[in-house]
Amino acid sequence: MWLPLLFGVVPRSLEAASKEFYDTWSDGRGEVNTYELVEERYGQPREGHAVLVYAAEELDRNTYVKVESGRTPQNERMFVVKLNKLLRFPTGLYDYATMTTVFSVADSHLGHHPFQAARVSHTTQEWCGQVYHRLDLTEDGWEEELRSYFESEADMDRVIPARETDLEDNLFVWVRELDGEVLAPGESRELELYPSLWAVRKSHRPLQSRKATLVKGDAETYEAMGEEFSAYPWSWSYGDREVRVWVEAGGEKRVLGWSDSRGGEARLVHSERLVYWRLNGPEGAPAREPFGLPGDGLVR
Repeated sequence: MWLPLLFGVVPRSLEAASKEFYDTWSDGRGEVNTYELVEERYGQPREGHAVLVYAAEELDRNTYVKVESGRTPQNERMFVVKLNKLLRFPTGLYDYATMTTVFSVADSHLGHHPFQAARVSHTTQEWCGQVYHRLDLTEDGWEEELRSYFESEADMDRVIPARETDLEDNLFVWVRELDGEVLAPGESRELELYPSLWAVRKSHRPLQSRKATLVKGDAETYEAMGEEFSAYPWSWSYGDREVRVWVEAGGEKRVLGWSDSRGGEARLVHSERLVYWRLNGPEGAPAREPFGLPGDGLVR
């Protein structure tokens, strides 16, 4: 159940963020975006759909657990933008389902820049088995936890460097520039970047940071939802991987689509801010239609 964030009072942990940002993201709604998806798997392009859900929450800054009561003191809370990124697609006979969750801290946390992730977790489910992978930001580094069905990966717990590093999964929050410009159009920045946990999953290689270049291009026209938008094309690259993400230049700064160098691509179908977690009964089923999501789960 959603709880109003501090009843309109800006939390102390958010003093460095603007009131406009807080007012937008503490309105009690989540932003739901659906996409037509092409995702590469086993060397072939697969058609499916993607969902990006952005919502604001307060986390306990010590446990990274959502605050749902008054038991957590105010000085132990932090305001985050949560992204749930879901990919669904078939591979021949059987289906793939992935979900990546990012908790991006609106203020500086543990000496890192604003909108750095405090936690990223990833799960993959397919007919052979499932995998859980998580990174937590600590004073000692990124605490990495991996639980895998597959023998070559099995279970792993370790700490890897965090100072002056970024996470590719968090870029889908950071490049939206939700509270001020990250880069000027045409500007670039060198990063020490940990690849997305889904990209790591597909490569079956240990997580290791890579030298990457983040670029914000000049605004261009991008078509989505049957409309033309002015959008900034963001890109980042490392090794043989390159990703491009088109972000709405004005308005809500939504992610309009993305592509990658392995043939993956996604384009926005529908976007809406709503209290989606309350639409879990039969009366919520019609709300799926504009999002282009398959089925409604109702027995008729």
